[in-house]
Amino acid sequence: MNIEKIEKLLDDGQFAKALAGLKETKPGTERGRWLFLKGEALRGLGLFAQALKEYALARKAARADEGLQLEVLLNEARCSRALGCEAAALDSAKKALALSIKLDIFTGEAKVEWALALRLVGRLAEAAKMLEQLHKSYRKEGDWSGAAFVLWALGGLYRLQGRYGEGIEAFEESLKAADKAKDEAAAGYALFGLGGILRVAGFMGRALDCYVRARKFFAGTDDAFAKAYAECGTANVLRQLGRLDEAYAGYGRAHKLYSSLSDWADLGFVEWGMGEINKKNGHFAEALKNYRKAAALFKGRSEPRGEALTLLSLANLYYLMGETARAEAQHSAAMKHIRRHSLHTHLETFT
Repeated sequence: MNIEKIEKLLDDGQFAKALAGLKETKPGTERGRWLFLKGEALRGLGLFAQALKEYALARKAARADEGLQLEVLLNEARCSRALGCEAAALDSAKKALALSIKLDIFTGEAKVEWALALRLVGRLAEAAKMLEQLHKSYRKEGDWSGAAFVLWALGGLYRLQGRYGEGIEAFEESLKAADKAKDEAAAGYALFGLGGILRVAGFMGRALDCYVRARKFFAGTDDAFAKAYAECGTANVLRQLGRLDEAYAGYGRAHKLYSSLSDWADLGFVEWGMGEINKKNGHFAEALKNYRKAAALFKGRSEPRGEALTLLSLANLYYLMGETARAEAQHSAAMKHIRRHSLHTHLETFT
């Protein structure tokens, strides 16, 4: 199989086939691109840490090819961001932006990655300004896939700021843009974002519908990350609807998928969700184990909201266990963390 056929498989979302094809293909003089494509296949499968290793090798093999260097940097930024690696995401995004301006290619994508890196580290106002400008630019150019992605990013940012009305609107507009672009993956992620914000805003029926619709977009794909996202998101809604057995089973499926992807930050949300169910069922010792695992998984992975949820849940659990002083101390620690990160997690009624 030649490089062109492998690129076509990647474009079609057939990541497992592309990876198998690469193993049967000799890199030859295109070793840098071969390594880059291997990284792309792994990234498409949700194996971000493994993809980063291939991208590092690709950069070394293609030092003289600045265009390929730029593609590698952009995707290193994406993987580092997905894994919550702040410093690495910022570094790759900054270098990608500088190189894109120098070469005058992929400038829009590089600006998006820089904005998302800023969002990752909590520089929300800067990120919002840049994303809003990019949205106007993409709409003006008629680039609906670009607009869908930027709107998805804005929706998540608005959610962090507690701007639920604007966040819901951004995700709904992202879905419309994805439909115009006939981009099923973008439509699926828009629905994930919309389902998530509708859930924390208290619209459970609409949220569940979003996850059901999103699942269909990824059911026949190799995107294990999206499948794990669907399981976890659906379980969150079912938990809040009181369908605890169904929710716990969903978390179990998400746990296996995220563990296979080494996606520790998202696994933290699964452990937290399982802890919430164990707490509601009166299984306090099991809930405590879940929360402690969640805290360890969130630590150092740019998930301040996840850390806040865990701190608040631990405070609640200690109080239920009769440890009032410990609960008060834990709650104070949670509030300090929340205010330090300019979050509103303590006000989220439907979480």
